[in-house]
Amino acid sequence: MNKTIVVIVAATLVVAAACNHPDVVQGTVLAMSEDGATLSLRDELAPHDEVVLSIKGAEVGAAPVPGDVVRIAFHQRGEERVATRIMNLTRQAELAKKR
Repeated sequence: MNKTIVVIVAATLVVAAACNHPDVVQGTVLAMSEDGATLSLRDELAPHDEVVLSIKGAEVGAAPVPGDVVRIAFHQRGEERVATRIMNLTRQAELAKKR
């Protein structure tokens, strides 16, 4: 019984370590492409770089517009940053005030 538990715990840790966890960036939206495929933002962390991400197929809460503060989970695919989830912090704060 104890050996089984140890094996299950070890297997779980190996699988968890092998998972490709997304990176996260947070900042102010600067622009979105006209076709809605990319979004550029100013990273809130120094040196405040402009970050361009592909948002095609990403899970989006409230649609971001320039000036909104967003948090984006993404994966690096070669030279491209591909967003998986976009959380619009500005719109969430506005909705919370209305409640």
